[in-house]
Amino acid sequence: MSYREARELAFLRQALRDRLIAHDVAGAVIPLGRLREVAAAESADHELRAEYERWAFRFELLAA
Repeated sequence: MSYREARELAFLRQALRDRLIAHDVAGAVIPLGRLREVAAAESADHELRAEYERWAFRFELLAA
């Protein structure tokens, strides 16, 4: 993983944490979508895909 990719992941994680704390499901759509794209890439590992699933589950619970 390059520095740029690691920095983007850190930014996405921070944005998702901020939205989770604020209970802002609508605001999480863009960072969650980008994390899904990164996790779906062929170069992504299983841990990143699992991380996306965990974030998606958290926001599904908030939306319910």
